[in-house]
Amino acid sequence: MPATDTVLNSPVEKVQQDSSPSFLLSGAALVGSIVEGACAVLVAIASAKLFVGLGAVAAAMKASRLHSDVVRVPILLVSAAGALLMLWVLWNGWRARNRSASRWRRRTMTMREKLSIAVTLAASLLTLALVIGEAIVHPIFHVH
Repeated sequence: MPATDTVLNSPVEKVQQDSSPSFLLSGAALVGSIVEGACAVLVAIASAKLFVGLGAVAAAMKASRLHSDVVRVPILLVSAAGALLMLWVLWNGWRARNRSASRWRRRTMTMREKLSIAVTLAASLLTLALVIGEAIVHPIFHVH
């Protein structure tokens, strides 16, 4: 069958007619996205209200109760223990990774793994520094 102008042009014209944008579908997508955005904003506001409420409750309580040694010392001990545990986990992972027996299965670490280790190390060291600083400075400024 010889190719004529009518045969060559008709599929293109049909595709162009079928692909015209549907304003009803676009409008429905726009309304749906607005509703989703409003829902996300409402959920965020509810979370913010919760944090503001908890902050108000904490502020309404006497600071001396929260700042007493009965509360402060166990929190410092748990924080220091958690930081030391994380440092031990990082050290143990480094030690296991560099053993001669594990060299055959060693692969290069991804940037995400390196970042995770760096953040964990920094947070643990910062926690230990803050705990030590609190232990040194607290008796100076708060004489009982």
